[in-house]
Formats: sequence, structure tokens, C-alpha cells
Amino acid sequence: FPMMYGAVEVFSQSAMIQYALNSWKCGQQLPWGTWGEDYYMTHCMDFIGVGRIGDFGILGDNMCTGANCGDGYVASFHAFKQPNEWAKCWDIAMR
Repeated sequence: FPMMYGAVEVFSQSAMIQYALNSWKCGQQLPWGTWGEDYYMTHCMDFIGVGRIGDFGILGDNMCTGANCGDGYVASFHAFKQPNEWAKCWDIAMR
């Protein structure tokens, strides 16, 4: 994927330290005004030299790859927009 996936993003402590120290560069040197948050963070972190690791297994994405709500490795599930769908996935995940 060419950018972070908006449903969930995980940052290391060292990545956040670099962001805290250098994000001003993104604000001044990138044309971020119309960007969404995930697009901004992808481009800003690239711009300040923070590397990426793609671990697409931590997201159960019902839109693209399917969401097994009973998968104990998955940290987040997307997109369960209706309350009853969300509650059903929550119940399965908590078993």
C-alpha cells in the first residue's frame, strides 16, 4: 500500500519522538491543507525519515480482507458501522 491504512495506525515510541521533534517541517514544507489524517501522517513520517513496517494482520478489515472477529491476533476490526454489527463482532472477540 502506498500509505498508512486509515482504520488503524500503530507508531513506536521512537517514531513519535521523531514526529514531536520534526513535525514542524511537515507543517511548513508539505502541501498538507486538504489531506486526510492518514495521508498526512504517511507523508509526514516519510518526509522526516521515519520508516514503515506493514503488518496488515493486526486489522480485521471487513471491507478488503475480511474480519474474523474471533481472531485473537487482530487488534482492531473495520468497518462495523451499524451498532448491532459492532456489538456482534465485540461479543465474538470477547469470547
